[in-house]
Amino acid sequence: MLEYLGQPCKICGKPFEEQDDIVTCPDCGTPYHRACYREAGACVNTGLHESGGSWVIERRQEIAREHRAEKLAEQAEQAAERERGEQPKMLNGSLYDGVRLNPLDPCVGLDPEENMDGVTMREVAEFVGTNRFYYLPLFRLMKQTGRKFSFNLVCLFFPQLYFANRKMWLMTLGSMLVEFLLNITTVLQYMSEQFHISPSWLDVNSAGFLRVDAVMSFVGLAVSAVWCLFGNYLYYRFTVRRIKTIKKEAVSEAAMLEQIQSEGGTSTGNIILALVIEASLAAALVFVVMALH
Repeated sequence: MLEYLGQPCKICGKPFEEQDDIVTCPDCGTPYHRACYREAGACVNTGLHESGGSWVIERRQEIAREHRAEKLAEQAEQAAERERGEQPKMLNGSLYDGVRLNPLDPCVGLDPEENMDGVTMREVAEFVGTNRFYYLPLFRLMKQTGRKFSFNLVCLFFPQLYFANRKMWLMTLGSMLVEFLLNITTVLQYMSEQFHISPSWLDVNSAGFLRVDAVMSFVGLAVSAVWCLFGNYLYYRFTVRRIKTIKKEAVSEAAMLEQIQSEGGTSTGNIILALVIEASLAAALVFVVMALH
């Protein structure tokens, strides 16, 4: 509805108001007053029908251009105010000139047409879906500074669940496999101490095994630190790659946006599936140990 307000009806020429009864052409999306459309009997936007375009997409592009022009003017004014000493200097001011984060805006106040390594901020916002207020400024900072590290608390303890929630299945399975391998010695030691089950050829109390277990624990801490520091960057690169692939394969802009929204966002179901896979790996390890007992 907001896209229609103030736009003229192509039949009567009157701008649409909030209380108007508006209908749209099922083919091109051009809006009309219901009475006007009924009187005309058909869509009169023949040029759009001939080009195969979409009124809604063209209107959104126009809004994006208007928003970009407003942001550029606001950035220039705020930068000028800082140069005159009317505003305090900001840390990383060159990055944040004119940026006023707005959680109600799909792009949280950032320029929707800003280039993010070959995709636009608007496309990134649509892909991220939830928690844009955190991710969009962070991704922007990574892109402009080249910095790859930040702090991701969930990745410190549960990287596989973070990646699964964000639909990054390659990283999910990779982090899960790494964690599984690094915890084998701990599981073997636990089974031996608590259930007196261990392979006959393995002494979990030997100096050699304990040294391997200590090394595994140290490597596990290092790997956890890597996930914690680079988890957000991995998500940023995943986001950009997926959007580029979708844009290359999409047959129309509308289909592209729909697929971006579908493939992005989060998934509780993926978290549950990841937990099931982890439980299956643990059960398989127990089965093998018992078979070798």
